[in-house]
Amino acid sequence: MKQLRAILVEDEPTGMDNLRWKLQQHCPEVEIVAECTNGQDAIRALKRQLPDVLFLDIRLGDMSGFDVLAAIKQPTFVTVFTTSYDEYAIQAIKNSAVDYLLKPIDVDELIEAVAKVHLHYRESKTGHPGPDPVSGSPRFGLPIATGQQFVDLTQLVYAQAEDNVAVVYFLDGAEVKISRSLGWLEEELAGKGFCRVHHSYLVNLFQMREYIRNEGGFVVMNGGKAISISRRRKDEFLQALQQFNLNP
Repeated sequence: MKQLRAILVEDEPTGMDNLRWKLQQHCPEVEIVAECTNGQDAIRALKRQLPDVLFLDIRLGDMSGFDVLAAIKQPTFVTVFTTSYDEYAIQAIKNSAVDYLLKPIDVDELIEAVAKVHLHYRESKTGHPGPDPVSGSPRFGLPIATGQQFVDLTQLVYAQAEDNVAVVYFLDGAEVKISRSLGWLEEELAGKGFCRVHHSYLVNLFQMREYIRNEGGFVVMNGGKAISISRRRKDEFLQALQQFNLNP
């Protein structure tokens, strides 16, 4: 696994300590090369260290996190925003953020964010980052306790987290408990028409029957399952609908 050089930008000491500890404990491939408590120090560190990933608080004492990014004309890194406020999600997406983490940062969501950083660099290396709907490559091997079970992805309706693994549900009512996490499945199916709409759910966009708007919203899948869309994932969900020409 690629070693990731990271810069942490956080103006609250407790926030910095919390993020550092969680990265050291759960994401050992992340090497912290600089810690900055204000925007000016962050800009200098970014130009000097050339990191792979920037964990960036949005509200800093001297400037915003977006001002920090604007000062770097040709960034060689990707950004994971960290904030206590969810109203910046759309602006973060416009700034090409890999992920947007709400404080207090959840360990599983932090691990997922680092996985997205790895995915970004793998796609950049192969040159194949574009969407690949399931209709173009429907067969997939699901890891199970006894080996692998090969399935047709077009028939996969949704997957649900269960402890540290996931259960996959199919159109015919079949269920398969895999031996890997939902985050792993999300990464493997990236660009194939699947979207993580909730911490506990990954859905097949082509198996949705209905999308109901409200504060977060929810989707009704083929088969009748209703799944809530978390507020922090709604913008990512709407972006996925546009990506696969399924505009609401």
